[in-house]
Order: sequence, then C-alpha cells, then structure tokens
Amino acid sequence: MNGYFCIYSFHYLCKKIMKTTFISLAMIGAFSLMMAQQTEIPKIFCGDALYKEYLNKKYPGFKESYEKTLSQISAQVEKNKQLKTTSSVYTVNVVVHVVWKDSVENLDDSIIYNQIQVLNEDYNRLNADTGNLRSIFKPIAGTVGIHFNLFQIIRKHTNTLFNVSLTSGSMPNQMKYDSLGGSNAVDPVHYLNIWVCKIQPITIGSIQIGQILGFAFPPNNLSNWPSNSGAPDIREDGVVIDYRCFGRNNPNILTMGSQTITIKGRTPTHEVGHYFGLRHIWGDGSTFGNNNCTGNDGIQDTPNANNQSNFDCNTSKNTCVDSNLGWTTLDMPDLVENYMDYSSEDCMNMFTQGQANWMITTLQGPRSELLNANYVHLNFNNFNVNVFPNPTKNNLIIQTSSNIQSADVKIEDVTGKNILNTKLMFHNGKASLNFSDINSGIYILKISDSVLSYTTKIIIQ
Repeated sequence: MNGYFCIYSFHYLCKKIMKTTFISLAMIGAFSLMMAQQTEIPKIFCGDALYKEYLNKKYPGFKESYEKTLSQISAQVEKNKQLKTTSSVYTVNVVVHVVWKDSVENLDDSIIYNQIQVLNEDYNRLNADTGNLRSIFKPIAGTVGIHFNLFQIIRKHTNTLFNVSLTSGSMPNQMKYDSLGGSNAVDPVHYLNIWVCKIQPITIGSIQIGQILGFAFPPNNLSNWPSNSGAPDIREDGVVIDYRCFGRNNPNILTMGSQTITIKGRTPTHEVGHYFGLRHIWGDGSTFGNNNCTGNDGIQDTPNANNQSNFDCNTSKNTCVDSNLGWTTLDMPDLVENYMDYSSEDCMNMFTQGQANWMITTLQGPRSELLNANYVHLNFNNFNVNVFPNPTKNNLIIQTSSNIQSADVKIEDVTGKNILNTKLMFHNGKASLNFSDINSGIYILKISDSVLSYTTKIIIQ
C-alpha cells in the first residue's frame, strides 16, 4: 500500500513474488499450473517489495533517498518528544477523484462523505470501536489530531482499465492523468488527492491470483532526493483506493475466492498513514529483503513483528521478542489492532502515540504545505456542498446540507479576475446557477454567506 500497496493473494504466489520482481513466460505457465491446484483460501499479502523494487530500478537511488527521508523525520520526532498531538487540530483539505467505467464504480456522494467521516474518526480516536483495543495497549493509544476537510469531488468517466503488471512491477497511474483516461491531480502540494477507481485483479492466464486494494506515496520530491529523479512524479502524489474499499456504507461486495472481505473504510485510513510517512507495523522487513524480526517501522512504541497479519484478528500472535519498547518491560504480542497492519478491518481501531507524533512531524515538515492552501474551506461537519454537473456547459446545481436561505456567488478565472457576481436563493438546500456567456475554461467558484464560505474549481465546456 504505498510505493506501498496491499494485495489479497494466495500464499504460494506471495512467497514467489517476495523473491523476484520478474516473471518469465515459463514461470507464468508454472504459476498457472500451481494455481489451478491451489486450495488455500486467499491471504493478505504486502506487495511493497514488488513495487519498491520497480521504483528503485526506474529511479536509481530511490531506496537510499526514501530511507534518508524517513531517517530525517525520525530525528525530528526525537526532538519533538513533548509534542502534544491532542492539543491541536490540523486541517488537511481533500480532493476525491471518482474515476469510473461502469456505473457501479461511480460511488454516491454519501459514500464519499462517509469515508471522510471515517478518516476523521480514526485520526482523532473518535471511532466507536476504540473499546475493542486490548487493555495492555491502551497506554500507547494515540490521537493524531488531523481533520480531513472535503474540498472537492471530481467525477471522470473513463474507458481505461487500470491494470497491474507483474512482469514489470509497475502500478496503474493512468487514473491520475486526464490524457490517459484519469483525472489530473488538483495542486498536490496543498491538497491530499484521493483517486477512487476499479483496480483490475491480478491474473496469470485466466486465473485471478490477487487484488490490489490501494497504494500511496510517502513524502516525495524532497531536497535530499536524487536530482532529476522525480521519484515519484509530483503529479502522481496522493492515494489510490479501489472503489469497493471506500466508505463503510459501500454497498459493493469485495470477495477473493470464497472469502467475503469486511470493509469499514480502514483501507483509506491505512493508505493515508503511508502518505504521512508511516510504514507497516511489522517494519517492512520484506521491502528490500526477507520478512524477519529485524524489520523496523521507525516507531519506538510499536511491538516488533516478523510479518503482516493475514487479514484476520489473531490476538494470540506474537512473532518477535520485544526488549526495548520503553513503555513496558514485557514482551508484547503483535499489535493486530493497528491501522498499519493487514488485519481484518473490523479488528483495526488505533494508531499509537509514536505513530501520531510521526505523522504530525511529517505534516509539520515535508508535507507542511498542506496546511497552507490558498482558499478558504468549509468545515466538513458543518457545511457540505455539492456542485454538479462538473464539467458543465451553462448550468450548475449547488446543493448544501446547511440551512442557509441565500448566498453570494462569485466566479473568477484562474488569474483572479472577476467573471460573475450574483446572489442565489436556496430552497431546501438547493439552488441553480445559470450562465451562457462565459467562455469555456477552468474557473474558481466561491460561495459564501455571513458565516460560511466554500471554494472549488469548475470546468465550463
């Protein structure tokens, strides 16, 4: 799931891919034969090694620069040991791109709103299942203090299939480019872009052997990265989620083999953790080597583990001996309730204090521009606004959950020049804005009353 991505896969293939990122035609034939004989149920598998190796080949020095980035964040965390993550709330503005081919992939706004709610609950320890955390881990449960504000929903119909290549290890990034059937990122320096689409299953021949649920990049394009590496490209920075894993009220069913996967919106919680620099709870021992107890996630209060969970909730799992956790002298079991494991989504319920400090340090450092967006935004919980259709030709519907009766509406071009000023009257939270003499192009729509304001991009065709 990030430079990291998460795959449901069969155990046999997992072992093979961990050893190599290249599969020859002969090997594919052998895999097909073995998979035809495979009787194991699907298990969770981290594809991190596959993708990291691909990036390291594409961008020489990626591994070293990525490690250096995390080391710098770790050093800053040590300086910020007294950081109080519960005393401040940091607002991060989110743009959700729904890139859909079949109508079932074009998720309803209610699902998107619900996922933002899940993120806000999980990152502020307001989730209803906090009480499911085992008592031995309650002393280290952390509140991150990030509020996710839904800035814009962009919908894009596409005929593109987003496939993963096992032979090259490449990820499908077409969903991030208009020219490739996707949707261009909106100012990824200042906004968290999340693309929701159908990620095609991984197959060998006609046999499905895995499913990527999502992937995300850690902080990128920093000064310590190799010059001209562009690894990853800033236009691709953000999070990608399969449409079946977005929102806990999502009606779409995700299955792998005979197993139905429980979805509670925790895949985006996990991926956004990667976006803010977190590694997997088991320390990514598989990233550039074999899984073992020497893997280190860089977080001081997380128990060590030699591998990810198999999308279960095995609280008896204790794969490594802990000797230097700092907050206890006991050998702790694996922390399967953590959002950065591959446990079942109805088992996940917490970040640790160390992870919370790490993410806030990342937000104050390499991702600090997220806190400096140019526009005034709405508090998601107070004023939900939906503007559609977008793109449009000469008419916009503006819908809000607020009880406003009227609002001032402005349209500006990208240079800030005023194009239209008007006042709209709302009836049952809905108003219509008609225009026919504005040239096609990209514009900024601003809606405000005496208290609230909302800004978004619109495209006039």
